[in-house]
Amino acid sequence: MPVKIIINRNKVETRVEYAFKQGMGVLANEILNDCNQYCKEDTGALIASSYTHSKLNEGKLIWQTPYARRQYWEIRTAIPDPNAKASWKWCEVAKRYHLKQWTRQAEIALRNNL
Repeated sequence: MPVKIIINRNKVETRVEYAFKQGMGVLANEILNDCNQYCKEDTGALIASSYTHSKLNEGKLIWQTPYARRQYWEIRTAIPDPNAKASWKWCEVAKRYHLKQWTRQAEIALRNNL
């Protein structure tokens, strides 16, 4: 007995887009928190700027201080950082340690919102 399946592409696309948007803010917030574990923390302004300027629902993580770019790419600093985990390229360090967890969370968020 033959079975005929009709897929409404527009409906599927809309549903997947909705699920993606619903999970984006939660996942971006988790990634931001993980990245900030490895962010330089001399005065705390750099980390604070990430919570103020990031656009989590769009998936944009932003550290916005006059020295943010230099701190991200600078290998050494003259003063030891109070954050023992602090590193240059802190997002890459976070990705190295947390990528599997982020991927798992993205899959769960997508499934829960479909």
